[in-house]
Amino acid sequence: MKRNVLGVWLLMTVLALSAGITTGCDDGGPENPPGDTDAGGSPTDGGDRLPDAGDGGPVIEPPSDAGTDGGTDAGTVAPKAYVRFVNAYLGLKNNPSDKADAPWEPYEIDLYAGDTKLFPVPVEPGDEAVTAYREFELIPGQSVQFVVRNAESELSEAPVAASEAITLEEGERLTLVGTGNVVYAGADRMDKPRLLVLKESFEPAEAGSVRVRYVTADRVTGTSRNRRLADETGTTPYTTAVEPYSADTATGGVSIPAELQRLAIIGAPNFTPSQSGKLFFSPPSGTLVAASAWFAITTGDDRRTLQDEGSPALLLVPSGKDGAVRLKRDPLLYFFHAVQPATAEASPTPLQVLEGSRIIANNLRYGAAPAIGDLPVSPTGGTLRITASGDSAATVLAEASTGPLEAGRRYLAVVSGTEGAQVRLTVVKEEFALEAVPTPRVRLIQAATHAPPALDFGHFAAEADGVTRGAFTPVITGAGYGTAVGPVEGAAFQPQVITPAAGSPYVYYGVRTTVDGTTLERSVNGRALTTPNFIVLMGDWNTSLQFRALNVRINTWSATAPEGTFSEH
Repeated sequence: MKRNVLGVWLLMTVLALSAGITTGCDDGGPENPPGDTDAGGSPTDGGDRLPDAGDGGPVIEPPSDAGTDGGTDAGTVAPKAYVRFVNAYLGLKNNPSDKADAPWEPYEIDLYAGDTKLFPVPVEPGDEAVTAYREFELIPGQSVQFVVRNAESELSEAPVAASEAITLEEGERLTLVGTGNVVYAGADRMDKPRLLVLKESFEPAEAGSVRVRYVTADRVTGTSRNRRLADETGTTPYTTAVEPYSADTATGGVSIPAELQRLAIIGAPNFTPSQSGKLFFSPPSGTLVAASAWFAITTGDDRRTLQDEGSPALLLVPSGKDGAVRLKRDPLLYFFHAVQPATAEASPTPLQVLEGSRIIANNLRYGAAPAIGDLPVSPTGGTLRITASGDSAATVLAEASTGPLEAGRRYLAVVSGTEGAQVRLTVVKEEFALEAVPTPRVRLIQAATHAPPALDFGHFAAEADGVTRGAFTPVITGAGYGTAVGPVEGAAFQPQVITPAAGSPYVYYGVRTTVDGTTLERSVNGRALTTPNFIVLMGDWNTSLQFRALNVRINTWSATAPEGTFSEH
């Protein structure tokens, strides 16, 4: 259940202004644990959020300090600890086969100690995965076991998972983290759900650093799938290997630099789909303040193409403070090669993409599936250079800006033009409609050289015989070179499917333009689309006009080619 809570906790205000998603579940509980103070009053509003750590999600206010009530205690005060819960569980309703892009319908979870439900509102993963602390009354000399249940189940049903029994001391803080897949509750699997009990016993941070304890809760199957928290290059691990669905054994946390600009998660096998094989996250400025301590929890499914709460994220949960920051994965750029060779006899040159001296993506092949790279979040974007693959001195495009890059987003980056002449980079954010059942939708990128200034793209119907090409129906109109055209959610694309007497069914893809008052129409046969696709017109208008359809509901955006090139007949 989503809740809007007014007010902005100052600890999180800087993060919100830097566009992180601050998350939590306000349970109406007490003040922050003793020894931690509220950071001050709330401003009138949270200000504008930059798009570099999420989508401007909820900002949650911690319970205010209770102060003193001037009253008299009625008797002995029972000792208390402080407990909160993080729902980092995987698994979606109506998805027993664990499909990557099943609709986002997560399980809501209730936390119990014995028969007592600790939070009045069920907790679901994603933007509101972290509860506030609540007081937990202790019975001296007795241990406690926590249990998590599907909020829609009966108390008589088996729980999702249970913690080990634990003894708590007065004033202790406890963070409970649910990991694993709820669907596999009760099964003998490595990804079955579990409930981690993490006492907050961080060591003091060194000057200019923070303490972090890493927890892995992202989707993983099979053995030998450990993860490490690493520096911004992904080459220097901060932690030792952490097993899936568990916490780093260093209970005091590890030391990492304060105010770092990027974190990486490295693991085996590599994370998909980027060529780096890593997960990168860009904490907004002011997040990891020196001397603070945090749990860092990887969540989500790197197979997922839908840009929603099931995608990879890093939850930063501060020790001793309510709230959290949910960082979405750094933006992915899908680089597509549509650069014509300098002469008709030559073969297109494989390409690579660099940011400074760092290779972002390599081995781009003409008309092939995109090469995928990741770049840091930036409100202004990055500057790239494109060269021949394996030869950084053989420049094809000396400088190109990506434009703003948002966390959690994917971008198509089309390199087009002619080698040795004019080459350009067209970057388009993927914003196709998030549909429970994908439907054919298209956006067009016009990357064909020597084309007239405005093209229409669509499809042809069949004549009465059911086979001969008939009338043209435009779907996207007025496409100029180097532009992306069509509604951002995609234009519906429902051509007539031709079923020949022999061979496979096909559709007539078509383009239309007007030159000197004459209407020109061309078509090419290809398979029908079933999902949202970017259509990249490529080649030379005069000799080799063709297209590639990039299926954005496959993680690699695989490319589908038509049967040849466009022709007038």
